[in-house]
Amino acid sequence: MRAKIFLPIFSFALAGLLISSAPALSQEAFFKGKTIRVIVGFSPGGGYDAYARVIARHLGKHITGSPSVVVENMAGAASLISA
Repeated sequence: MRAKIFLPIFSFALAGLLISSAPALSQEAFFKGKTIRVIVGFSPGGGYDAYARVIARHLGKHITGSPSVVVENMAGAASLISA
């Protein structure tokens, strides 16, 4: 009875250990030298603009290839212009 309980637990623990110790595969730098445009549907200086600029400031650092991130504002028509 004890072996029936111990074997599945041991198997899952061993599988988890093997998966976690596998080397991470490096990704190709797809965004290297590219520009990401973040389009904000409201005018500059508003809450959405400030939020987008804070995110854009750190976004390029966390994407493989370190692309440049540009925030563009397209205000008007209740944000339908940016859609």
